[in-house]
Amino acid sequence: MDVTVKEIAEKLKEYDNYCIIYHIRPDGDCVCSAFGLCLALQSIGKKCTVKGQDEIPRIHRYMTDKVNLDEITEPVYIAVDSVSRHRVGSYGDKHFTFCIDHHNNIFDNVDFRYFETDTGACSELVYKVIKEMGIVVTKQIADLLYTAIVTDTLCFRTTDTRVQTFEIATELVRAGADVYHIGRINTFIKSAGRMKIENILRDSFHFICDNKIVTGIITLKDLETAGVLDSDIEGINSFVEQIEGVRIGITIRELPDGRMRCSIRSNGDISANDICKIHGGGGHFNAACCELNMSASEARKVIEQTCKKYLESKEC
Repeated sequence: MDVTVKEIAEKLKEYDNYCIIYHIRPDGDCVCSAFGLCLALQSIGKKCTVKGQDEIPRIHRYMTDKVNLDEITEPVYIAVDSVSRHRVGSYGDKHFTFCIDHHNNIFDNVDFRYFETDTGACSELVYKVIKEMGIVVTKQIADLLYTAIVTDTLCFRTTDTRVQTFEIATELVRAGADVYHIGRINTFIKSAGRMKIENILRDSFHFICDNKIVTGIITLKDLETAGVLDSDIEGINSFVEQIEGVRIGITIRELPDGRMRCSIRSNGDISANDICKIHGGGGHFNAACCELNMSASEARKVIEQTCKKYLESKEC
């Protein structure tokens, strides 16, 4: 059942024990939205914990480690920033009472689903829910939600960055969000390993269609060579967007089970979402992904062919 922000805020007051689930291969938005909501619920006497299939990226643990999670035996489940049950991984078989998301949501069998399509970050929705519940946004909550916005909008640079995004970011800064530190560690500072994996990705670039389409590959061996974890390279899928003249950029990343995750970034009227839907994926208009069960070289051929056909259909 789809509900409004007011309706979900009222429903959240009715239960006492919550478990918030973030999506597989977590990023700053899903992690920080989950922990921000957790703190808000705890502030009004609710017991709450946060869980996910995969570990929280190290870059965000300086905030999440400070949150005291409750021990709960029979929680009410909330999915945050998860477009479908597939995205919550090993928790997909749970009964979810709530879902809060900013994608074209297809999360099924959920009691109350609140989503706004193509909003800059899921944390914007979480902020609206918190305010609707009359909860005070502390500095700790503000830091989490502001981090979510900065990471998911690439520091206010994505096409789904709206007026609302800036307005909520302003409110979070007023509440004490550390603009300098959060912006610096998430968009400016890079570890030696991060720089190595970016060089590996750059060396793998393959251009077609007069350099309008580029694909890059990151394998598990590449991560080992660079000395980084998959969770350490948040945002690297947008690396291809920096190349002048590229209309469709694809980053192909090998998953532990051997499948290839193809993350597509596009610009203008090129829909990454439509391209990924062809292979069972999806996401936002200019940022989406799909997964292919084949080798990296095969995935490159398949996704390049799909993108080429799509680009030609737009340029005819």
